[in-house]
Amino acid sequence: MIKIVTDSVADIPRQVAEKYEINVLPLNININENTYQDGINITPEQICNYIRNDHIPKTSQVTPRDFFQAFERLTSNGDEVIAITMSSQLSNTYNSALISSQQLPDRKIAVLDSMGVSLGQGLQVIEAAKMAFAGRSFEEIIERIKILRRRMNYSIIIDTLDYLFKGGRISKAQYIAGNLLNLNLVCGSDGTGKIMVKEKFRGNEKSILRWISRHIAKLNLTNKIVGINTVNNDKLLNEVKILIEKHNPQEIIMSQIGSTVACYAGPNAIGVFAEE
Repeated sequence: MIKIVTDSVADIPRQVAEKYEINVLPLNININENTYQDGINITPEQICNYIRNDHIPKTSQVTPRDFFQAFERLTSNGDEVIAITMSSQLSNTYNSALISSQQLPDRKIAVLDSMGVSLGQGLQVIEAAKMAFAGRSFEEIIERIKILRRRMNYSIIIDTLDYLFKGGRISKAQYIAGNLLNLNLVCGSDGTGKIMVKEKFRGNEKSILRWISRHIAKLNLTNKIVGINTVNNDKLLNEVKILIEKHNPQEIIMSQIGSTVACYAGPNAIGVFAEE
């Protein structure tokens, strides 16, 4: 059998991970002198509360030891492993997985860079897991994911700059200017795995919905699998779901943005992900 491994930045709904037996390894989040595991003993809401009180989290990669232990366990009976990690441009998690796979040269292990984060990564992982369940070959799955990662369109809309600023991702000048203009930032991949600001617009939640409506109208979502997620804003999530349903997708996967991504996205961030 083929086993699928990923890290917690993929923000895969727990029930989906369980259904397809996806092995999710948590990133660590350090706050003050305490270390938490993403998706296990800290929530995005707690992350946001810490940041509001100026306790700034520091995230750290999944370690080579964690990957080695997972790979060794999963391949001990002859099974094969495909690991799909968050973008190598944003974390050393990919390198950790690669190093660990090379320490088991007699096992069949492939490590793929998703070139994305959150459900942009998660949809690739879910696709791989579905293909494994359907009996597709090791090589077929790898080839499909290499194509999918290049075609993944995703936008994460951030409605507060506080978290990007406190996390050191934007300058003080950018922070002040953005707040004065009441800017929302639309972040996505530049095609190489780096995250960049793709667009800016002003306004409130209604403005966000208008932007999303225009955005999804440009995508061909018919019979596509679409992912949407947010930090603690189920109302907005359901409103976006209604917009997407009008475009006849094959499936809509809804989840919460996890604690690692929430460190920078902040509360009420909303993400939309689909294959172009």
